[in-house]
Amino acid sequence: MIVVLDSGIWISAFQFGGTPQAALDAAFSSHTIAICEPIVSEVRAVLVRKFFWKDEEVLAILTEYIGDGTHVEVTGTLQGVCRDPKDDMVFECAVKAHAEIIVSGDNDLLSLKT
Repeated sequence: MIVVLDSGIWISAFQFGGTPQAALDAAFSSHTIAICEPIVSEVRAVLVRKFFWKDEEVLAILTEYIGDGTHVEVTGTLQGVCRDPKDDMVFECAVKAHAEIIVSGDNDLLSLKT
């Protein structure tokens, strides 16, 4: 199964652990993780700016998880899916990767239900 995790899951997993880390670990060990550059960029930016991680630390841990994953090119062609336009990238990533699941705690994404 192919799984897309939104940037909030990645950030929470790396910074706080808990349920987001468990979701990330489950996706990594049992499924294929699909990711796109905008998600990677957002994770890097937030962890560096807000939580004072070193960029090389973020890249190292991301590489561990996404090295064998599916890398998807997002072009912004899928728009208007989510009430927050910046979250459309998550759906475009999922559609292009043929993902079956999107893992998120973001209310803008969760409001769509299916």
